[in-house]
Amino acid sequence: MFIRRYRGALCGYANQALSLPHLFVVLLEQLSISHCRIIEAAELALSPGVNLICGNNGSGKSCILEAVTILSRGRSFRSAQIADVIRHGEESMLIRAKSSDGDNHFNIGIEKTRHSTRIRVNQQDLHTQAALSRFLPVSVIDPSSVELLTGSPALRRAYIDWIAFYLFPEFHKVWQSYRRILKQRNLCLRVPAYLSALPVWTDELIKAQIRIQDYRDRSLLVLEPQLNFLASALLENHCLSVELTTGFPKGVELSEEAQRTFYAERRDSEIKSARTLSGAHRADLRVMFNQQPAQHTASRGQLKLIVIAMLLAQSRSIDIGHERKGIIAIDDLPAELDSDNKTRLLSTLRELDQQLLLTTTHPEIIPLHGSDRMFHVKHGVVTQQCNP
Repeated sequence: MFIRRYRGALCGYANQALSLPHLFVVLLEQLSISHCRIIEAAELALSPGVNLICGNNGSGKSCILEAVTILSRGRSFRSAQIADVIRHGEESMLIRAKSSDGDNHFNIGIEKTRHSTRIRVNQQDLHTQAALSRFLPVSVIDPSSVELLTGSPALRRAYIDWIAFYLFPEFHKVWQSYRRILKQRNLCLRVPAYLSALPVWTDELIKAQIRIQDYRDRSLLVLEPQLNFLASALLENHCLSVELTTGFPKGVELSEEAQRTFYAERRDSEIKSARTLSGAHRADLRVMFNQQPAQHTASRGQLKLIVIAMLLAQSRSIDIGHERKGIIAIDDLPAELDSDNKTRLLSTLRELDQQLLLTTTHPEIIPLHGSDRMFHVKHGVVTQQCNP
């Protein structure tokens, strides 16, 4: 695969990102949850800093992070089926929040049944999840997050595309257009009756993926310094870097002419395969640990720290102007980390100055300060605790 490396030569792209407006909120002030798994009803007044959610395993504390994720993304990070998340015996679940960007306040909410979704912001209906997601950037870290390194390239494409979504408001439309064009081109390859339209859809695909790659390039430029900072804080003397592939074989440039020639030469093999074999939908983000593929050389504990560094860097990447920050949700905070790495992680989280939602079975792991808040969950009942 053709790899692009990013250094100072492309700094103009980073400057373009700096000038773009931010359209999302800074923090959640209040959270209301109805019929989410074992939680029948819960109200949480959240701190702008640390929100520690403690309880025994199976108590329902992860449901709070799940609710926040559904509000942000329209789906759970724990289950692909919304029916699994709706409380047994109920027809729907409702997640509402009061949020702020510092100057403005928003009432946002999402109601989900097993077959439908309703989204509202300030008493007005929204018709796409993307419109709601724009208000609430949440990065989730949980025990399964290691799949970002060990799983499908689609997870790593989604990782860099998440940054592009928040940095560049027009990215989502381009990405949607690319998916539609790719579907039409694959149809031409699959159905002989439509083959005559293949050149048209190929040209459209070429134009769209040049733009997709450009957004990804620019997002990576913003990500890299944040990743360097987090890697230095969490991984001590180890080196962490990322390389973005284009989805084409090595040596293939992304100019329209070069792509057109490439697709023409592979026309027969693509018809035989009945799908588009190269392009932005095949790109990958290679994660290198000490100049070697991280998934092959890092220990299990190191893999977890690498993923944490990547997801924290992702959240920080959308705060270029130091004005608006994403929300960080971490489920089962201390799992698989030794005491030194736990201490280093907690110290780093404190320094980020972002709203944190942390679940744990060990509330003593992080001392609470000032406006920090602790919530205890037992059998799905959430109560706010006095700070120790």
